[in-house]
Amino acid sequence: MSEGKKEKMTKMREKKEKPAAVPLGETDPIDSLAGPQVPEDLPDATWAADKLAEIVAKEGNMLLRANAVNALAKKGGQEVVEPLVTALKDPEDIVKANAMVGLAALGRDLVQKRMAELLADKEASEEIRGGAAWVLGEMMDEESLSILTRAAEEDESAFVRVHAKASILAYEQAKAPAKKEDEKK
Repeated sequence: MSEGKKEKMTKMREKKEKPAAVPLGETDPIDSLAGPQVPEDLPDATWAADKLAEIVAKEGNMLLRANAVNALAKKGGQEVVEPLVTALKDPEDIVKANAMVGLAALGRDLVQKRMAELLADKEASEEIRGGAAWVLGEMMDEESLSILTRAAEEDESAFVRVHAKASILAYEQAKAPAKKEDEKK
């Protein structure tokens, strides 16, 4: 390499600035890498259902969406079913899990029919259908068991079949102690 090129390379290296070290006690640069920021005002059940539904559908912060889902479930009622179903499509597992738990907590009368529709909807992703199978499994009733049995035997997705079978197994295990008590009497 010629002397001119060496000098030019040396000057280029010298011009590159190294990032400054983070002074002790300052965490902002590190915090910015740590993940979602905790908002000052997290949604709760005192918020209007339509505002919570909007957060679930449009908010970029995962913590806001997860809290909005929990708040919707606590509010209860028919008006929160569809926003919780929307949350089943969320890219974050925690939001989806909160939605499944919330839907199951709403009870059979409000969500069983909707979960059966979701489970049978071939246009819905297998992840959503699997979530619907889990919610139906939480219902612990004969109608849900019938719907799950059909899905376990007929669904084209192995993922959905496994979730349906797991829900059936959980149902059967929950019933087992009651059967043993009945046999003792």
